Amino acid sequence: MSDPYGNSPYYQKRDQAGFNWVALLVGALVLGPVLAIGLPVLILGIYGSVSVDDDGTAFVWLLVLGIVLPFLLPVPLLFRKGSRPWGVGILIGVAITVIVIGGLCAGLIYLLSQEGAG
Repeated sequence: MSDPYGNSPYYQKRDQAGFNWVALLVGALVLGPVLAIGLPVLILGIYGSVSVDDDGTAFVWLLVLGIVLPFLLPVPLLFRKGSRPWGVGILIGVAITVIVIGGLCAGLIYLLSQEGAG
């Protein structure tokens, strides 16, 4: 029989601190979209300013880096319990931003392809 006062060997105390919803919301609504949009634009802007004539492989690698890096930067924040809401929020914000921008681009491509057909 367990003791209702917490003296049982199986009883585990819960953390008194709650989940940091502010960090989650700020990460998802502000930092994630800024990272998802700003980092690829920054990387491609730097490439465009220092570009040399080549076969385009550097452009492809930097484009892939600009798409993947926003997902990798918040991963170290997931390891510590105190910074975990920040990491989760930023990942959610990056993922939602990439999905929305992808949908907008797909719709724009569809509309542009239908314009000449009619």
